[in-house]
Amino acid sequence: MSQLLPYVGLCVLIALTPGLDTAVVVRSALHGGTRAGLFTAVGCAAGLLVHATAVAVGVAELLLRSAAAYQAMRLAGAVLLIVLGARSLWLTWWRGGETPQHEIAAEAPLGDVAVRRGKPFVQGLLTDLTNPKATLFFVATLPQFIPLGRPSAAVPIALALATITLLCSLAWLSVTAVAVNRARHLLGSPRMRRAQETMLGAALIGLGVRVAIH
Repeated sequence: MSQLLPYVGLCVLIALTPGLDTAVVVRSALHGGTRAGLFTAVGCAAGLLVHATAVAVGVAELLLRSAAAYQAMRLAGAVLLIVLGARSLWLTWWRGGETPQHEIAAEAPLGDVAVRRGKPFVQGLLTDLTNPKATLFFVATLPQFIPLGRPSAAVPIALALATITLLCSLAWLSVTAVAVNRARHLLGSPRMRRAQETMLGAALIGLGVRVAIH
């Protein structure tokens, strides 16, 4: 218990710190409303679970020993962020600031179709799967809780701890999606929407560049 409480506190702190997950959830909520943002949040949480499972079975350790694999994953995540940011800027400026209705209104039929197709979920999942920092987090924390001489307990314990991280992240990202959707309706003028999309697109590109060069 003395070790678990600091771990829970760390999970909460990481969830509250803006990062790649927050950026893609904000983008989805701006384009598709609360439902799209929530689907993206669930995708991000699923990605965390994949990372934790990989660490538990030893795959992540092999990945971290391979500089080429690490660089490939990092650059894939950077490219994904830059593409999402560039698309936001293109929709905002090259289309005259008029985002298609299926991307800005979750209540519209096309918005429902987009959510049912799983696009927001896939965006969240890919964002987390291509973020090597998630693997580094689990590599640094999970081994501390695995009993020596009990390899059979590694996977259940790792997944239980990963569930704590997942729930913290999912809870905060869900709150973010709801808040962004409400702010979108309050600040939904074309000029304000263009400003939001411009800032968000630039932020996504900036994050992608930062991930690529660090």
